[in-house]
Amino acid sequence: MTQALTHPANQRHRGMIFVTALGIIVILTALVLVFAQSMRTENLASANRRSDADADAIEQGAEQWVLAQVDAYTTDAMTITQVPAEAIQVGSGYFWILQSDADSDQDYLFGITDESSKLNINTATAAQLMTLPCVLQQNVADAITDWRNPAARATADGAESGYYESLTEPYQCKNGPFETVEELLLVDGVTPQLLWGYDLNRNGILEPAERAAGGSNVEAFTGGGSGVDGRGIYNYLTCYSTQPAARGRAAATGQVNINTASDVVLVALGMTQGNAESLISQRQGQDYTNTTWARSYLAGIPATRITGQSYQYSADIVAVSGDGRAFKRVRIVVDCQSSPAKIIYRKDLTSFGWPLPQSIRDTLRLGKPIQTGMFQSNMTSSGTIGQNH
Repeated sequence: MTQALTHPANQRHRGMIFVTALGIIVILTALVLVFAQSMRTENLASANRRSDADADAIEQGAEQWVLAQVDAYTTDAMTITQVPAEAIQVGSGYFWILQSDADSDQDYLFGITDESSKLNINTATAAQLMTLPCVLQQNVADAITDWRNPAARATADGAESGYYESLTEPYQCKNGPFETVEELLLVDGVTPQLLWGYDLNRNGILEPAERAAGGSNVEAFTGGGSGVDGRGIYNYLTCYSTQPAARGRAAATGQVNINTASDVVLVALGMTQGNAESLISQRQGQDYTNTTWARSYLAGIPATRITGQSYQYSADIVAVSGDGRAFKRVRIVVDCQSSPAKIIYRKDLTSFGWPLPQSIRDTLRLGKPIQTGMFQSNMTSSGTIGQNH
């Protein structure tokens, strides 16, 4: 029996079909892989967008929480500043309100801040500014008072429009009140380092990386009237402390609340270090509505410079989504001279990076809850600038 032979043309045809099929399979496989990668990227992006929205909603909720606290206690700054504000849960996420520790650059504090606990740059004298724990030269202090002075005439060591107009990018001296503390950067001699020191993420803590950047210029700050604060002068200054006009009393700017002021600010007012420390140790439990209880500590300080009530408060809010993917940080200033309280200043600080220990976000990414006081050591803080996801 004769065996049928396959025609060479048929063999070539079958080979071409096989090669074509392989090519199609390779192309389809590549398309599937590309599509899968695209879907994975889109899923991640979608999750990040959702987390961003969650963090934003939590931060806005935190703002309302602050307004509610201020409305509830209004001028009672001692109570408002002591309301717990650490790891407050909103939905699946949390928020914190950072508060600078006047006695240490190594410990986290959480709570609303009384703006009247600070020195007001619209009323402080050059001498008072120079008592702050920093290297503030006479010419810089004079330039600060010149900037706000309505008279366009420089003090002996200050600066006026003649100087500012000679700069590469000229501008005029304002000769009017400061509207934000950051406005100080326009003043001759005021630098970011003078304002914030080595606290690059402005969270009130000098993390290891920040201390290393400062080198020998940074020593542990323990308050008590000694040492230079490596966090700069920002935390001691305000431009918002204002008392409203009342019966028999005109509106006043720059009064310091002795119930909440640090020893640094009290000394700047003219108190001795010993009296400042004694006042602070005695003020718990006193009548916060007036200053009569502190008379023995206030010798030589005009009554017009102090108060027992406050009307402006600030909150440095840090909000994080429940999955730890996204966070938002915003600083607000609230005024309660009228009811309801309202936000008069708002600044987004998210670009300065996550300001708390990275372990908080790592814990959330693992699906675990956060508890108050879990993360107190700044040695575990990330100190990362610009990290979001």
